[in-house]
Amino acid sequence: MMIHPYEPQFAHKDWIDNQDRVQAGGANGINLRFHQLEQEFAALAHEQINPIIKELARPEQHLTLVPALTAYKTETGPQPSWDQFVDMVAKPAVRREAHGFMDVALPDGAVVKKLLVTGNVHSSGGKLAVTLWSRDITNEDEAKPLVTANVTGTPVDPTAEVTISNAANRYFLQVKVTEALESDVVQVFSVRFTYQ
Repeated sequence: MMIHPYEPQFAHKDWIDNQDRVQAGGANGINLRFHQLEQEFAALAHEQINPIIKELARPEQHLTLVPALTAYKTETGPQPSWDQFVDMVAKPAVRREAHGFMDVALPDGAVVKKLLVTGNVHSSGGKLAVTLWSRDITNEDEAKPLVTANVTGTPVDPTAEVTISNAANRYFLQVKVTEALESDVVQVFSVRFTYQ
């Protein structure tokens, strides 16, 4: 969240003795000035102080997952799956692609800050994509990609704020490699979410 520098909006105009009559109403009345002060304090609280308190109150946390991927089908049929090991997945040596997904449970209200994928990719042209998706729990709307990492070892920031809402959505991770050579080595060791 971007917090902009504070710029006061209220400036008191002094009354002059024996010239100005202090009154309750009107353009120069005390009621109007006090309402302007109220607006100033409200803006200061909502736009400056409360966002800072919110950021300070929620330290960054991490959730690191070992991929445990399930194969899936599309309209064209079953997609080539990953070789599943105890602590990682690997593209089978006889295939040019590998596809899989897994459920992800992040805390309700968490704001995803980064996605980091670790692994071992030795590929001449293969494209790795690890994407966090969300879909409403009723399945009425299309699934939406929230953040994608295309390389290992480099944390990726979401392009827009991602706030987890478990009451309305479900979340899953899709891990796929495409356009690789059969001899290419593509392994995914872990997926780490940084969130507040």
